[in-house]
This record gives sequence, structure tokens and C-alpha cells, in this order.
Amino acid sequence: MTAPDILAIAARRVCGLPPEWEPRIYRSLDSCGVELIGAKPIGEYTRGPKKGQPKFPPRKDLRSVFLTRDQISQTRQQWEQETGLCSHCGGSGQTIRIASIHGNTYKPCDRCKGAGRMQP
Repeated sequence: MTAPDILAIAARRVCGLPPEWEPRIYRSLDSCGVELIGAKPIGEYTRGPKKGQPKFPPRKDLRSVFLTRDQISQTRQQWEQETGLCSHCGGSGQTIRIASIHGNTYKPCDRCKGAGRMQP
């Protein structure tokens, strides 16, 4: 299982966005928070190198959402309480150590100590 996109989950919860809404652009606002720019996909690519990937509306139709660091950490805690899983590794107990086109190297998650579940 891959780690959840906590920023996307936070944007949906805090801003009341539909479950289909997906961020396309992530921007850090230093210590203030994060800006996410995204939209609900309008379909999928049917051919070419992006075949099967979601297709989004033009940039002018994307919605911008701002999240504070507190909103993100609250969402992370809520998600962990709801699922019982670690939000950093998604419950797999493994995080990427080295990313490579030849294959990723993994290590035990530092947050849950490789258990995949959060300790009460």
C-alpha cells in the first residue's frame, strides 16, 4: 500500500471538495502552509503515453486551495485514528530509501518503526 496523499485528503475535508477532486500542483508556502491547485478529472487519456491517466480541465479552470500546517497535522491525526494505519507509510511499514528507475530501495518506516500501525 502506498502512503496516502494527506494533503489531498485535508483539502477535501477542510474545503468541502468532492471526493473526486485531485491536486495537480503542490506549492509550499514556507512556514505558512501549502497551496494545492487541482480539479475533478474530466475523463481519461485514451491513447498515447498518458493512456489511462486522468485528464484535467485547462489551467484556468483549476481551483486553488490553501492549507495551514495545523490543518494538515489535524487531518493526519484524524486519518490515523480512523484507519489505525501510519500515515507516512500507508500501513506497509516501509518507506522509500532510494528512488531509482531500476527499482526503489525501501527501509522500515521511522514513524511506526516498521509496524505499519500507530501505537495507542
